[in-house]
Amino acid sequence: MLNYELFDKGTQPTEAEIKDFVGTEIFAFYTDLDNHMRERYNIKPKFAYSSCAMDRNIWRGWNIKYQKSGKSFCTIYPQQDYLLVLVPGKHFEVRNAETVGDVKRAVEVRKEEISFKKKAR
Repeated sequence: MLNYELFDKGTQPTEAEIKDFVGTEIFAFYTDLDNHMRERYNIKPKFAYSSCAMDRNIWRGWNIKYQKSGKSFCTIYPQQDYLLVLVPGKHFEVRNAETVGDVKRAVEVRKEEISFKKKAR
């Protein structure tokens, strides 16, 4: 089951509903990524609904965006039994702690890209 098949466009899912959908272990990875984004980059999440039909609707449904100064750092798409995470230019299927580390490293690279572009102006 995909995100959009369970969660109605008009009603943002609660964290408890997301936890039930992705499972306890995967939700712990979401919590780890969320805490990392808040503490390291001082970014609060924003929930949004995507109507994207690309890749058999895998990107459709509720997602959690982490943006700062209009720049996207990453977007988390909760899916049944995993998290689909998009860092501009890359995507990850988070199913284990190793992949969480990969996402954190990709976000750090993204932060450096954003900082470099600012300095280049």
